[in-house]
Amino acid sequence: MYLTREEERMLLGEYGEALAKAIKVLVKVGESLGAGRLIEISHAHVSGISYFNIGDAGLEFVEDLAKLGARFSVFTTTNPYAALVDYSGRSPAPEVLKKQLRIVSALRAMGSKSFTCTPYYVRTPKPGEHLAWAESSAVLYANSVLGAMTNREPGVLSLLAGIAGRTYLGEAHKGLPEEVRHVVNLEKPKDPSEAGVYGLLAGKVSPTGIALVRGTADLPEPYIKEFLAAYAVPSPAHVVILEGVTPGFSRVNIAGAERVYIGRSELKEFYRDADSCENPLYLIGCPHLSLKELEQVVSKVDKVEKGELWITVGDLVSQTEELRRGVKVIAGGCAVTTRLNSLGVDCVITDSAKALTYLPKLAGVKAYLMRRDELLRKVVGRG
Repeated sequence: MYLTREEERMLLGEYGEALAKAIKVLVKVGESLGAGRLIEISHAHVSGISYFNIGDAGLEFVEDLAKLGARFSVFTTTNPYAALVDYSGRSPAPEVLKKQLRIVSALRAMGSKSFTCTPYYVRTPKPGEHLAWAESSAVLYANSVLGAMTNREPGVLSLLAGIAGRTYLGEAHKGLPEEVRHVVNLEKPKDPSEAGVYGLLAGKVSPTGIALVRGTADLPEPYIKEFLAAYAVPSPAHVVILEGVTPGFSRVNIAGAERVYIGRSELKEFYRDADSCENPLYLIGCPHLSLKELEQVVSKVDKVEKGELWITVGDLVSQTEELRRGVKVIAGGCAVTTRLNSLGVDCVITDSAKALTYLPKLAGVKAYLMRRDELLRKVVGRG
């Protein structure tokens, strides 16, 4: 791999041990993937910081870096941590709470600006800007909506990229592909939840290539966010070409692409009867809500009739823990990467197709999908 003189000096340790470690890993990963050089970035976003995900080894890793004097050299944000709140009076284990806070403290010491899975609400990248983002839903949003360029980075690599201010020159940093394998036509979703289900289905269509999607051009921003977050669950793609949304979409060749249609009839299987969920945790905010969405949701809830409602947002959106009886606004936290079963949660009702997929695997609970307005009516006892 070609390195600039400054990068060679970094590698030799002239700017400190932490920076040398960071760039050494970036070079090795880049070489293994055939990258010819590194590229400077303006914003890194780190994922995988829930203690339930990274455990003691991850805690030791970030603390060791912080002790070495590692500091982020570019604007850096970080994914949400485990939701450190009680459920029906049952609190997280003290040891988990302590270790999660140590992870957060180490990342803050390195210079993390915010904890959220929607970093584009904290700092919105410009078209053509080079990033090193790790959260899959944020990667697709950056590349597909904003026209920025980021590899779909592993969490550790994005952390090291934030320290070095560089990442490897992957395909994502070379712009949109010249052609796509599939053109996916969608019937119009009626709410963000349905957009998320369409995302799951569309993501399965082209598992090894990039698709162009039609039917999203006139959708509200929350619908696009939910669609991309769910699309990233089955698909490893770093970008989805959204007709009418993605900058430069019209230049992509679709002549030889296979056509696929996804209609509303395919959504039904995802909306199972949730009546067996007798004392539910209701969850909204996967990905994190914007301030506007938060205000809209809270305005529709005066009290929770049964169970609890958790609304997750970035830590800069709101610091309010309790807004209404039975409602928790969790700033900087993520319910999906929290072992909810350890808090006595039996089942979750959510409007997020992404959360529906991950909750049983990561949180250890049953999950049911419900459209947002229907969920909110059920929360207040009108559904």
